[in-house]
Amino acid sequence: MLNFLRRHFLTGLLAITPLAITCWILWRIYQVLSVGVRPFVGKIPGLGETYPEFVLTLLGLFVFLVAITVVGLFTRNLIGMAFFRLVDRFFARIPVVKSLFSATKQLSEVFLQDRRTAFQKVVLFEYPRIGLFCLGFVTRDESNENLVSVFLPTTPNPTSGYLLFVPRSDVKETDILVEDAIKLIVSGGAIMTVDQASILGQLSGNDMMPINVSGGEDSHNGE
Repeated sequence: MLNFLRRHFLTGLLAITPLAITCWILWRIYQVLSVGVRPFVGKIPGLGETYPEFVLTLLGLFVFLVAITVVGLFTRNLIGMAFFRLVDRFFARIPVVKSLFSATKQLSEVFLQDRRTAFQKVVLFEYPRIGLFCLGFVTRDESNENLVSVFLPTTPNPTSGYLLFVPRSDVKETDILVEDAIKLIVSGGAIMTVDQASILGQLSGNDMMPINVSGGEDSHNGE
């Protein structure tokens, strides 16, 4: 019973943690906008006396989102790109600030980029030796080239990893979605489903089932 509770508690914790963190971040953003934007909206004649505070907060949030979208449109043209390059060069010359600015920019690019375009598909290949298999994400695949660019993420942090150039004949494409593969890597394989295990087992030529590290019965058995 203890192993059963521990196993399912950890599975539930892994499932709810991303949602809880996302909700907490959104709530903090809402609070910051409520304090920073609402006073300016309240100064508009007629709004402060007519509508309650939460309406003013939502209106301020809408204005903020529109402003960020306009900035995004601005950065996509030549003038905007040139402007932000100057900003990058400016901060890069400040001794202490440049490290913080560079780290923040890299984190933003990692978490805000579109994974559907950065990672094209999930593949299985043998690494670091024959007989051991790894999950990777194809980042570049040209039909006229023999090598495929594959990003090999680390566990439990998939934002770091290695860039490998794997022969096309050694790469086996899977039917696993990029989002599901990221969840699988973050959990260290703890939340692997029977279907995922079946796909990986067929591609590797080995029978494979989700491993229960607690030593009890398979947590996916009968589910």
